[in-house]
Amino acid sequence: MRSVMEPLASNSIRTLDGAQAFIQSFDCPAQFSAYAWHQLQKTALAVWYAYLLQRPYRGSLHFCRPEFYLMLQQPDGTPIIARESIRGYKAA
Repeated sequence: MRSVMEPLASNSIRTLDGAQAFIQSFDCPAQFSAYAWHQLQKTALAVWYAYLLQRPYRGSLHFCRPEFYLMLQQPDGTPIIARESIRGYKAA
């Protein structure tokens, strides 16, 4: 598993399998429910799916875990959705 600060790769993600591998590379935070973490990963994958199909994501994105925001960007840090569309987003 990778730490939050360590980049996965220099290239961009272009497949759902690549997105899933990227999302799964994040460790579950200490004292965070495994079930909640799995649900967060499922939501991130749904956002990636919409992004890869070049469609808007229609669900709600108001999570507070910093790792979730990192899952919604390319490995180089480029966001896949506008940060303004995430209710409750707080830049680090």
